[in-house]
Amino acid sequence: MAAAVFLPIPVEPLLLVLPEIDLAIKAIVLGLGKAVGAIVIFHLGFAVNRRMEVWMQRHPRAGNVLNLLERFVRKTRWPGLMVLLAIPFMSDTAVNYFYSLLNGEGRAVRRWQFVIANFVGGVARAYLFLLLLPWVLPG
Repeated sequence: MAAAVFLPIPVEPLLLVLPEIDLAIKAIVLGLGKAVGAIVIFHLGFAVNRRMEVWMQRHPRAGNVLNLLERFVRKTRWPGLMVLLAIPFMSDTAVNYFYSLLNGEGRAVRRWQFVIANFVGGVARAYLFLLLLPWVLPG
């Protein structure tokens, strides 16, 4: 949960700790932690979004860039969020805040879509990491 909310660190290496614990359990725990963190991030992003809209009007150049990114969020919605969160070593913190802040007051990705995308993305990330591990660290 901490990695999703405020620690931009990869949690994948923790999957290698305690090999006697089944991978499915580790993946579900990882996904649940990301989902709980997503609830916090969604509400933070929703609260900050209105202030950011005012700031964008005062700073049109930065506003143009943020409007472009906001269109990306609206176009990719929860599937885009889920895919980005499934990429091993991708910063969950950055992706989640990006999607929550540029979420158009919760219209592009609803709260439960946000949470479920984090859960499924976290589970998929765990399996992808362990699937790709032999190619990254052969032997």
